[in-house]
Amino acid sequence: MSAKIAFAADLLAKMWNDYAARVPYAKIYQDMLAELGGTFVNDHMAFRTLALRVNGHDLGISIVKRIWDALGFRERGAIEFPDTHLFARYVQHDEPDFPKIFISELKVDELPADIAALIRQSVASFREVLTEKDIEALQRLDSSPSYSAELLERTFAFFKTVPWDPVGEEVVTKVNNISQYGAWVLLHGYNVNHFTGYVNRHGVEPIDDIEGLVGELRRRGVPMKDEIEGAPGSKLRQTATHAVRVPVTVRKADGSLGQIEWTYAYMEFAQRGYVENDEGKKVLFEGFLGPQAKQLFEMTRVR
Repeated sequence: MSAKIAFAADLLAKMWNDYAARVPYAKIYQDMLAELGGTFVNDHMAFRTLALRVNGHDLGISIVKRIWDALGFRERGAIEFPDTHLFARYVQHDEPDFPKIFISELKVDELPADIAALIRQSVASFREVLTEKDIEALQRLDSSPSYSAELLERTFAFFKTVPWDPVGEEVVTKVNNISQYGAWVLLHGYNVNHFTGYVNRHGVEPIDDIEGLVGELRRRGVPMKDEIEGAPGSKLRQTATHAVRVPVTVRKADGSLGQIEWTYAYMEFAQRGYVENDEGKKVLFEGFLGPQAKQLFEMTRVR
């Protein structure tokens, strides 16, 4: 195994462990698979960004994608979400059990001018957590016999650190009224938004299809999305748990710092069907469907 693949595998493991500690439904799912003798494979993981430039830094898709590009992931497609001012790209590695990486961005300048201004002001204090030198170090990993623990920690910190000052509570409320996605990014930065259990790889009853999985998780007390996106037999079917709420730091009206609760992440599940490729062969569908993804974005809406 090359140093680059080892680094990517260790980074993904650190991110999963941190996420599962914060999203108890993910741990219930993982424990359920172990109990039933099923296999856990992560189909994809998702990140949210803001399509803005601040002090020469692009805060949109590229700030996250450059990390995965450097680690050998390659772009596979893009999706536009015009109704919600969102755009996404996804990348994939040749390693068969590495997850696809789905990265979206909010087109801030398409929002009402006052809301766009609030978002710009809120991220004006952006601080670079991972430098271009760090990205170059990731790119050079294949020429190294190993990697440094410090580089792994800095890369992990990029995803864990909100890279701007705490946002005003009133700002969060105003932005949320227009874009729940925008409010989420202001509060959570580039934290992973969800991991996705790959139903096709479970390999065990009663969770070898998405209906069986939903029923089993509900029996174990996991609150699930009301509907499964995608019809039986279609090329992609998806559902998710509810999003957990976590404390986040905001700036209060009097200027002091305080905490409020906000939605953070959910666990998603995907069952992939077959499509015909250019050579007429049946292959598993590896992409994403805009209407389904749009519905799943809504799982973090604060109601």
